Amino acid sequence: MEILNILGSPRKNGTSARIAKAFAETAERRGADIYSYYLNGLQYRGCQGCEGCHTRSDKCILRDDATEILDKMYTADVVVFSTPIYFGDASGQFKLFYDRMWSLIGPEYKKDPENASRLEAGKIAVLILAQVARSSEHEDVLDRYTMYLEMYGFKVLPIVAKGLDMMPNTDISTFAMEAEQLARELVI
Repeated sequence: MEILNILGSPRKNGTSARIAKAFAETAERRGADIYSYYLNGLQYRGCQGCEGCHTRSDKCILRDDATEILDKMYTADVVVFSTPIYFGDASGQFKLFYDRMWSLIGPEYKKDPENASRLEAGKIAVLILAQVARSSEHEDVLDRYTMYLEMYGFKVLPIVAKGLDMMPNTDISTFAMEAEQLARELVI
């Protein structure tokens, strides 16, 4: 099993990154191949809105550090997307990359939205969101990213870590155990 681990926190040991790490380490111990990408350490641009991926190519025409990650999405069985919620949305690093995923949608998406994705059906997305709010204050973020991941053909399995102080030493044990359990269920 191939797992793509996309870390959207600007901090390598941030809360969402540590939860994703718990998932990835458990999956790796169970035999999965893990490919991790720390977005804040890469050089890439956001979507330019050029539509080159729908008119001149079947992939994003930009060539930078995001290219390899986008290519890996075609072969990965599971993609872990992790990000803290800052000011009511995903981190800037995450959003910048996420916009580039537009290239994974085919040019006929308006005519046939049910079959819009260029990705093979049956992939799983583990969506890890970490937030300070203890309530369901940011449910719109979960709903929005889930909707688009489903458009790409993913079955979305969310882990929403609420009520955290977002410091590197924040206790994430409950959410790490949830991530580890999910990895055990997925990597048999």
